[in-house]
Amino acid sequence: MAPDPALDADVRRADEDRWLASRFAPQDARTRLVALYALNHEIARTAETVRQAAIGDIRLQWWREATAEVFAGGPARKHPVVQVFAAAHAETPFSPEIVSALIDARGADLEPAPFATWNAMETYLDATSGGIMRLAFTACGAAPSEVIQPAARGWGYAGLMRAGAHWRARGRTFLPAGRDPHEMLERARAAYVAARELASSIPSVAFPALGYVALTRGYLRALERGETSRPLLLRQVKLVVASASGRL
Repeated sequence: MAPDPALDADVRRADEDRWLASRFAPQDARTRLVALYALNHEIARTAETVRQAAIGDIRLQWWREATAEVFAGGPARKHPVVQVFAAAHAETPFSPEIVSALIDARGADLEPAPFATWNAMETYLDATSGGIMRLAFTACGAAPSEVIQPAARGWGYAGLMRAGAHWRARGRTFLPAGRDPHEMLERARAAYVAARELASSIPSVAFPALGYVALTRGYLRALERGETSRPLLLRQVKLVVASASGRL
């Protein structure tokens, strides 16, 4: 499947860290990864594009039906992301259950209340951050691995913290009621450490599917300083080192 330069550029703007890690994959796998990340972005940005939860639910239902049609073998809807996802699925079939769970979990983004417990938050992270990572393993031709859950949780926690100001401006917080933000930082750090210990067991072909998790520690250190971003060059160097060493 040939890459779409415009879509590739869109994914880089929307999800640069995953895009950077995808550069370590062969062209076919890279194209499938970009299709997945484009789909993930379209679904994830639902809460940012609507003012009413009911409209968000309608948008999520559209994606639920569009992907179900792809899995059923029907023609892809005339939406560029649906079409590239369908082409990627035709090459390397993805799990309908994982995609469905990912879409369902994004319904939490439309809720005004925060997660009730850490367990509820981790269920969300397993379906969203973890779901797209599992699909990415498939795109790379790698079997699922036990590293996915802690890697996805560490990355997901860090992502929620980095987006904290954005959600507060919308009158929302993901932090469970009564919980200290520092506890979220510690949970992210613990998950990352667990993922790092397991990462040596994954084959090199899987690196593009989760290599960006190597950036987690840098982001957590930045968050401790009150920062949410890291220079591009530092991220690129970190990914090159991680790829060469096989360590997150």
